[in-house]
Amino acid sequence: MKRIVIAFFFISMMMTSLSIARKVFFAYQATENVKSVAVIGNFNNWSPAMGKMKRAFGTVWTIQIEIPDGVYLYNFVVNGKIVADPRNPKRKSNGKGGFYSVLTVGTFSLPKGVVGDGIIHKNYVVFNEHSRVYLNPASTNTIYFAIDTLKDDVQFVNFKADDKLYPMTRVKLNRYTDRYKIIFHPSKKEFLYEFVLEDGNTKVYMGKDGVATSSRPFTFDFSTPTVSILKDPDWADGAVVYEIFPDRFFNGDISNDPSYTMRWGGTPTYDNFFGGDLQGIIDKIGYLKDLGIGVLYTTPIFDSPSNHKYNTRDYMKIDRHFGTLKTFQNLIEILHSNNIRWIIDGVFNHTGTSFSAFQDLLKNQKKSKYVNWYFVKHFPVRIESGDYATFQNYPSLPKLNTNDPSVQKYLKQVVDYWTSKGIDGWRIDSANTISNSFLIKLYGWIHKCKPNSLDVAEIWTNASNWFNEGAFNSTMNYLFKDAAYSYIVYGAGAQAFLNSTNAYLSSYPPQLWNSLWNLIDSHDTIRALTALKNNVQKMKALVGLQMTFIGAPMVYYGDENGMTGGRDPLNRRCMVWNKRKWNFELHSWYKTLIKIRNETPAIKVGNYVPFLARDQLFGFERSYKNQDVYIFINGGKKLENVQTRLSGKFRDLVNDSIWSSKSKPIALKLQPYEVLILEKMKK
Repeated sequence: MKRIVIAFFFISMMMTSLSIARKVFFAYQATENVKSVAVIGNFNNWSPAMGKMKRAFGTVWTIQIEIPDGVYLYNFVVNGKIVADPRNPKRKSNGKGGFYSVLTVGTFSLPKGVVGDGIIHKNYVVFNEHSRVYLNPASTNTIYFAIDTLKDDVQFVNFKADDKLYPMTRVKLNRYTDRYKIIFHPSKKEFLYEFVLEDGNTKVYMGKDGVATSSRPFTFDFSTPTVSILKDPDWADGAVVYEIFPDRFFNGDISNDPSYTMRWGGTPTYDNFFGGDLQGIIDKIGYLKDLGIGVLYTTPIFDSPSNHKYNTRDYMKIDRHFGTLKTFQNLIEILHSNNIRWIIDGVFNHTGTSFSAFQDLLKNQKKSKYVNWYFVKHFPVRIESGDYATFQNYPSLPKLNTNDPSVQKYLKQVVDYWTSKGIDGWRIDSANTISNSFLIKLYGWIHKCKPNSLDVAEIWTNASNWFNEGAFNSTMNYLFKDAAYSYIVYGAGAQAFLNSTNAYLSSYPPQLWNSLWNLIDSHDTIRALTALKNNVQKMKALVGLQMTFIGAPMVYYGDENGMTGGRDPLNRRCMVWNKRKWNFELHSWYKTLIKIRNETPAIKVGNYVPFLARDQLFGFERSYKNQDVYIFINGGKKLENVQTRLSGKFRDLVNDSIWSSKSKPIALKLQPYEVLILEKMKK
C-alpha cells in the first residue's frame, strides 16, 4: 500500500513590486500528543506567537509563512521546549550544546568558495554528531563519517581520531556544497575525534565548540553512542527475494478452501478467492529452491475476511483459509532447511473493521476502552460515514493510533509472538503513514527478539529519513523500479538511470545498499511484462539490470514464467503451473541470471562503480576481493559499438565464452537489449 510523504518545509514564490517573498510550508510530526507547537526563527524575531502552528491531522502540526529570500535559522517549540527540526539534517551549533536548523529560501546568493585563498566560510561547515547523515556506525569496527563545506572552499579535510590524521575524500554533493567522507575503523570502544579543515595558511577545527582555531574534540562511545549501530543481516545481502500473494500461488489443501472458491486460473476480482494457502507454498518449495530463491516474502497471512488480508481481523491467528499454526511452523522449518528466509507482512497502520477493538468502539462508542486506538472525528461512530480517520479514505481500513500506549503494548505482543516463532523479519505495510517514533520502537522490538532480522519498509519514495532515524534496515526499492523503467521501458537513457540511482544511493547508509529490495513490479503495480507491452527482449534487459545491480532483486511470483497483468486485481492472477503456458525463454533467462548472481560474490555483494552511461548504453563494475565483473547493457533498439578500456582475458558468464585482447582494449558489439557480463580471468 502507498501514500504521500509530508516534507518538513515546502517553498512557493510570491512576487510583489517591491520584493520577493516565498510561501514556506512547515510541518512538524509530534512524537506524542502535544498541546502546542510553534516555529521560531530569525524570520519572525524568534516569536512563538507569530509562528503558532495548527494541528492538521493526527499528530502533524503545520503553518505557512511568507519569508524573503535568504538563509535562516529556526527551531520548533513543542510544549514550550525548543527542538531542532528532526527531518532537516542541515544544522548549526547554537553554542550551548544544541542546534539551530538551517533553511535556505529562494535565490539567496551564497558566498563563493575559492580554493587556496585562505578563507574558510565557517557558517557553511556542517557536522552533527547526532545525525546518521554525518556519523553512521555500521558495526563496532566500521563508522562512516561525513562533514559538509561550502563548494570549493577548502583544500582538504582530515579526520582526526586519538591524535592520528586520516585524509577525507571530497564528493560534490550539489552546486553549493562539498561533502567530505571517510570510512573509519576504530580500534577501541571509545575514542576522541574532530575534523581539521585547511585552506591556504588557514587551519580550523570542527569539534564540540563548533568551527574554531582550537576546539574540544567530540567523544564517541559504543556503550552510549550518539547514533546507534544500523546494519542488515549478512543473509539479506544480495539475496534473491520472491514475493507471493498466498491466495494466488498454489492450493495445497482444498479442505481449508472458502465455500466460494473460484476455479484456479479464473479472472481475479477484488473480492474472489482461489484457495491458495501455506501448504501450497510448502508443496512448491522445491520450485523456489530450483529457481535460486534466498528470501520469501508473503503478503499478509493473518486472519482477515478479504483475499488480500490487509484488513486484519485477528493479528494472533493464521487465517483459517491459509492453514493453521502447525502449517505455519512447518513452512518455517522447511524453508530454513532449504536455506530460504521468510519475511511476513506487518499491517500496523490500520486494522479491518472486524478487528475486535474497532468492533468494541462501534458497540460502546465513547465508553469503549479502545476509543483512543483510533482517530475518531465525531460520535456516533459508524462504518462508511467518515466518522474516523482511515487509510486512503477506505472505510474498511480504520487508521490505528500507534502512539497510544495500549496500542503499542498490543502490537509489541504481536511482533514478539510471531518473531519468536522463527520468522526472519517483517515488511511493514504503508510505513510512511505511521509515526516515526513508533517505527523506531518497532525496530527495537523486532531486533531485541531476533537481532538477525530484516525490517523492510514499504516506502515508495526516498527512505533516507527513516534509515537515518534507525527505523528500518531495508526498503522496497521503488526508486530502483522508477529509474529502471525510465531507462528501459520509456527510453530516457542510461544517464537518467545513473542520476536517479546515484541520488538514492548517496543518501542511504552504504551498509544497507546490498539489502535494498530492487523490484520491477509487485502486487501494487502492473506486471513488468505488461508495462513493456509483452516485449520479451526488453524484459530480458530489464531483468538483466535488476539481477546485476547493487541490491537484493525481488521477483514477483510468475514474472519468471512470463505472467502478465494490468492494475489490481489483474496483477494478482493465479500462478501459472501449466508449463505449456510458460515463456521458457524468460524462465531460462531468470534461472541463468539468478545462478550467476548466487555464484558470483562480486555481483551478489560486491562494490558498484559505474563507468559508462551514453545514450541507451550502461556499463558498471562489480568487484569483491580479487574478483572483478563488468556488466554492459544495451537498453535500446539498435546495435551499439562499445570501445572499452578492458584488456586481458574475460569470461562471458551468460554464454560461457572467452573474450581476449592483449595489445589493445576490447571492442564490443551489443545487440538491441543485450546484457553482457564479463568476469576478469586470473592469470
